[in-house]
Formats: sequence, structure tokens, C-alpha cells
Amino acid sequence: MKASLGVLTCLFLLQAAGPVLHSESLQEESLDTTSPPTLTLAFEETVGAVGQEVSLPIQLTSTQDIDDPFTIILRFPPSKLEYKKLGVASQPRRAGWKLEPELRKAPPAFDMHFLEISVEPGPGEFLPTGGLLAFAYFQILEAVPEHAVELAASIKTSGENTLEVNIEPATITALPEAAFACFFFMH
Repeated sequence: MKASLGVLTCLFLLQAAGPVLHSESLQEESLDTTSPPTLTLAFEETVGAVGQEVSLPIQLTSTQDIDDPFTIILRFPPSKLEYKKLGVASQPRRAGWKLEPELRKAPPAFDMHFLEISVEPGPGEFLPTGGLLAFAYFQILEAVPEHAVELAASIKTSGENTLEVNIEPATITALPEAAFACFFFMH
């Protein structure tokens, strides 16, 4: 009788604890789905010489799928770089993502242009894994003393949902023609 009473007590305790354990795991799951997705925008380093057209690879990853459209904004000095075109990578293109670039120019005194890339997620799978989203092509117009031309990046959301955003710096190293030749000769 003692053994069966002990087994019954154990079963009762497990049965009583079961819903508590199950409800905690449900709470954890619901916290994950209610937290806003984190979108990470990253750029690979690009090196080129004055007069050369270079491509700036744009990487995108997220913690969750994203259905709402958003805009990637790259701010750059038109005295150093000239925007040429945008190439969409194969994976987001196959997933039905649409990217539409628009160049907005500030008055010449500000030496600033804005490349706005409107992104409309498609039905196919690209996020959350993500990867290479696109290539922004620029022609290097002028080398700078420290050789690094920084592009300030940001993301503007246009949907109802909130996004948390991590943005890594975007830099194009603009070398004078002679230094560029030495760079490749040495490597």
C-alpha cells in the first residue's frame, strides 16, 4: 500500500506540475513571437581606384520573417562617389523580392546624395536566414586623404510592425590610381 500510495503521490505531483511547466513554455514561445524582428544590414568592404566602378555588396539577415516593406537608405558624398545602378542578388530575386532604387539629391552645398532602396519582401524564402541582398554600384570620383569614403546607412520602415535594426558601417576604400596598382602588385 505504501508503494502504491507513493506512486500515486508522484503521479499527482507530476500531473499538477505538468500544466505549470507547459504554460511556462507557452509563455516563452509567445514572448519570442511578440518581440519585434531584428533586421541586420551589413556591407562587405570594397576597394577601388579613382575612376573605377566598384560594387558594394549589401547583406541582410533577420531573426524572423518580414512581410512589411522597408527602405534602405545610403547617404554618400557625390563629390567622391557617383551612383550607377543596383543589382539584385539571385536568392532574393528567386524569392520574389522587389527592390527599387531611387537617387535623391541634396542641394550642392551639402555634398550629400541619398540612395533609397525600397524593399518589398516576396512570397519565397529569403529571411530569416538572408544573405546577399543586392549590389550597389558606384564610380569612385576622388580619393580622400584617409582613403575611406563612408556611406551612412539607415532603414526606414513603412509597415505597421516595428523592427529593431542593427546596421554595420559601409565603407568604400578609394585609392589613388598609383596606390591601387601597388596594392594589387603586392598581393
